[in-house]
Amino acid sequence: MALRSRVQNHQRLATVLLCLLFGPARVAFAEDPPAVVEPRLLAPATLTWPADVDHSLTGTVQLRIEVDPTGKVVAVTFLDGPEVFRASAEAAAWQLRFAPALADGTPVPGSSIARFDFAWLPEPVDDDVVFEVEVHADHPDLEDPHARVTLGEAELERAAGSDLAETVAQVPGVSIARGTADASKPIIRGQQERRLLVLEDGIRHESQKWGPDHATEIDPFSAGEITVIRGAAGARYGPDAIGGVILVSPPPMRTEAGVGGKALATYASNGRRPSGAVRLDLVPAAAEDLAFRIEGNYARGAALSTPDYVLGNTGSEQWNLGAAVQYERDAGSLRLTYHHYDLRAGVFYGVQNSTPADFQAQLDAERPVTADLWSVTYAIDRPSQDVSHDVAGVHAVWRGSAGKLDTTYAFQLNRRREFEQVRGSVTGPQYDFTLRTHSVDVLYEHPETFLGENRLAGGLGVQGTFQENVYQGLPLIPNFRAFGGGLFGFERLTFARADLDVGARYDQLARTAYLDRAEFERHVRRGTLDGTTCDDTSEVARCANAYESASVSVGGVVHVAPQILDLKLDLSSASRFPNVDELYLIGSAPTYPVYALGFPDLRTETTWGGSTTVGLRLPWVVAEASGFGSYVERYIYFAPDRNPDGSVRFDVTIRGTFPSYAFSPIDAALYGGDGSISLGPDAPLGVQVSAAVVRAQQVDTGEQLIGTPPDHVHLALVGRPPPLGKIRDASVSATADLVARQSRTDLGADFAPPPDGYVLFGFAAEARLELHDHPVRLGVEGTNVLNQRYREYTSLLRYYADQPGRDLRVRVGFDL
Repeated sequence: MALRSRVQNHQRLATVLLCLLFGPARVAFAEDPPAVVEPRLLAPATLTWPADVDHSLTGTVQLRIEVDPTGKVVAVTFLDGPEVFRASAEAAAWQLRFAPALADGTPVPGSSIARFDFAWLPEPVDDDVVFEVEVHADHPDLEDPHARVTLGEAELERAAGSDLAETVAQVPGVSIARGTADASKPIIRGQQERRLLVLEDGIRHESQKWGPDHATEIDPFSAGEITVIRGAAGARYGPDAIGGVILVSPPPMRTEAGVGGKALATYASNGRRPSGAVRLDLVPAAAEDLAFRIEGNYARGAALSTPDYVLGNTGSEQWNLGAAVQYERDAGSLRLTYHHYDLRAGVFYGVQNSTPADFQAQLDAERPVTADLWSVTYAIDRPSQDVSHDVAGVHAVWRGSAGKLDTTYAFQLNRRREFEQVRGSVTGPQYDFTLRTHSVDVLYEHPETFLGENRLAGGLGVQGTFQENVYQGLPLIPNFRAFGGGLFGFERLTFARADLDVGARYDQLARTAYLDRAEFERHVRRGTLDGTTCDDTSEVARCANAYESASVSVGGVVHVAPQILDLKLDLSSASRFPNVDELYLIGSAPTYPVYALGFPDLRTETTWGGSTTVGLRLPWVVAEASGFGSYVERYIYFAPDRNPDGSVRFDVTIRGTFPSYAFSPIDAALYGGDGSISLGPDAPLGVQVSAAVVRAQQVDTGEQLIGTPPDHVHLALVGRPPPLGKIRDASVSATADLVARQSRTDLGADFAPPPDGYVLFGFAAEARLELHDHPVRLGVEGTNVLNQRYREYTSLLRYYADQPGRDLRVRVGFDL
């Protein structure tokens, strides 16, 4: 009997923590909180230690638990964890008791993710001891020391028809850099895309991203969720994660036999842009270990319009195609993926000028000189760009008692062709780029270890890349080959109400650029390249460079009041190796409407900084506020070039006159804050406010950096009417975007003064219509509804024309 009693006590101690995963607080721009309240745990269950399992083993099993409208468990699905603990965890899950999920106060079916942690504690415990089961959110957004927001499928569907940058601009602290075509790029806390790392399905996105009109070649429809990490994260993700990280994750593959999917259609009035998208998932009944997916979409847009005139030749056409097949067993999975992105887009006619006087006259004019000649048409004329991006991946996951091993191999082929305005007899592109990238990523996560009542998790990773760029055309950037790799490790110690994260990483890059004789000699004449540093014994100068960097991070999260108040602190460093264009670029291109000069002596850029974040979640208010600051050594600054007398410089070529920009190394300081607050997140009437402030300056002079986003506030008044007949989850909102004038820059350091601040008004409405077995989701949105004229400081279009005016968008979506 004594032995039996002791075993029972150890069974009670087999788990010291049961964490349920609840959805993250939504802190995006003008975003409504979830209408559905997730199931809430009422009482834990007793785990039974599996027979014949060694007591030295530990592990965590994750299960998806589905409950009916009464809170009763009706389904348990295994997600991850050691197979030896699976049966015991599933048995305990069936014993759990929940308060049901609620939709507008009405009980509905719901689901949650449960974690069961197994660790055998050898010391007996008195029978009358009460063990507390700590329940708190286990979502990465709330556990990560960084300021982090995840956009789910609902948020992504609201942004349907937008590119990646416009989609993630819902997040406070994220703004957009636009160019002179139907394209945009993200800015996170003042850091441009060069300092942001984008990973799609765990693969580092590699492309020609140096031009302002080089939109990130990723289709948001292929994502199940997109996570935005604001701030340096180099210790975990490596080079380029100096300003932030965007993680694009696909929807989970189907696990049950049958067919499912999603269809979505949108229409935008400005540019008369229709789009359609379909995703199909299949699991054969005869082979339930296999899952298949195929998806695709198409969009076509005419030239965009400002309130007063058409932006000639800004039409676009885009299509995307993706496929995946997955084989999964208890010990792991193998998944093959492929995605193709294809874009044709015109470049605004008005970017070319014959002389500096013409350029200056355009800056002073209310509208482009030839604006009356342009019309809204779907035709795409020169100048234009034609871009495709293919990525194929092999993802393998193995799980066992020794831990988890996740391996990914990927091949990317990025092809970019750009067409100048030339004589009619010329048909081909004037700029032709082909970028090939092979990459391998291996991540090992060791089994979770229990240190008393605390939990230790972590792992090691290795990443390697080979890249080759082949360029043909007018002088611009050289060909190159590059080999890179990194080694990193991370650990996380979880206490009852706190988490501590540490990480470190080391990276190297070896790159050889091949400059033609004219480009090489020009850099030597400018004094930016020492002729002895390159092998120039032939017609092509061979310039080899090697770079290395080390990154560290220390951060923590304190759950002051679990599920209510969290405090985060992150101290991080990150590094970025200079890109080939920053080193050697000479010239302009249709998607690069300035004459740019590289700086071959650039070295590794390194940032040191930190951020603090406070998150509050109460029934009547959901809020997050974050402050940040960083010091960047050898910041690669891209700004207007100056003559010896300090005036900005123009370059006159046979193709016209262009403002001259140049790269140079400086030390910079960036600091500011961002956040959001939602009052009455579930009330019939609510208010949402989000804001972002960034300051970026040169350390030795105190001069504000050109291109720093101005202060921005977003306001929304949200109404949520009760269900009416078959109409569910309805909401209507009125919005206002207040953007200040960037008044801190040196007026003599730019070609034109910063544009005036502006206020843009908008609205949105959406609802779910319950029709048969496939509810239909409807939405309509209006931006700049008063058709306000304005110019955007972070857009190079500000030199030439106004931003597009009023836009009305409608969307229809449903699950298949």
